[in-house]
Amino acid sequence: MSLAEEVKRVLLENPEILAEALLAHPEVVYQALAKLAPWERLATKEDIEKLRSEVATKKDLETMATKEDLEKLRAEMATKEDLEKLRSEVATKEELEKLRSEMATKSDLEKMATKEDLERLKAVMATKEDLEKVKAMMATKEDLERLREEVDAQLRFLAIRVEALGARWGVVSEEAFREGVRELLKEAGYAVEKWLYYDGEGFIYGYPSEVELDVVVRDGVTMAVEIASSLKRADLHAVRRKAELYEKATGRKVDRVVVITPYISDRNPPYVKAMAERPGVKIITPEEAAQKPA
Repeated sequence: MSLAEEVKRVLLENPEILAEALLAHPEVVYQALAKLAPWERLATKEDIEKLRSEVATKKDLETMATKEDLEKLRAEMATKEDLEKLRSEVATKEELEKLRSEMATKSDLEKMATKEDLERLKAVMATKEDLEKVKAMMATKEDLERLREEVDAQLRFLAIRVEALGARWGVVSEEAFREGVRELLKEAGYAVEKWLYYDGEGFIYGYPSEVELDVVVRDGVTMAVEIASSLKRADLHAVRRKAELYEKATGRKVDRVVVITPYISDRNPPYVKAMAERPGVKIITPEEAAQKPA
């Protein structure tokens, strides 16, 4: 038997000899381990601590989701198709702004009429039957035209009587002439109102002045009547302005503007009458009455 085999036999039969030898020379073990697994590849204490922090513990594994949990979660979560459908159904920012502009605010609702307001309004508003009654009572266009013709005829008749006052020859004063015509108008059934007004803004003549105008009413027709013993073409502007000032100051509409005078102080009276017609002024003179029978 060779020496190696003899040593092997002895060590196998007496392993304590090997243990004593290793304890006496442990570097032999370290050298052998270094050859089998280099030290740089072995895990250090820090590597073990790091691994421990990264590796899931039993408790971590118990809290992890199971396959069933993932399936349940997948069934509950919205899919891409669900998101697209939701996007098509949800209003955009522009649509919300448009809706906000169209919807009534709390302030708008507070301003709305209540049921009581509507009932109160219904009580004071005219019904269809009321309008029909008013329509039946109102004068038609033909009625107004007939009334206008009657008024013109009466004014022409007045003009003849005006001449009888003698104002054309200066027999009476201007105020006396006006009073005479007012009396004739009252006798003919007209309601005559003498309107006096202080024109502080100078609307008529361009400077502050006192304005006098006779307002005559007959059958719902309101006439602004200027009574003058004589008329010049320059007076027409003031006559028209008086009627406008009356409407502005009183709020009442003037249907006709009439000048009653026995005499037109102009070399061309027909031209003055035509000139008066443009702003809607009717001139009544005795000459016209003689040409048109009442």
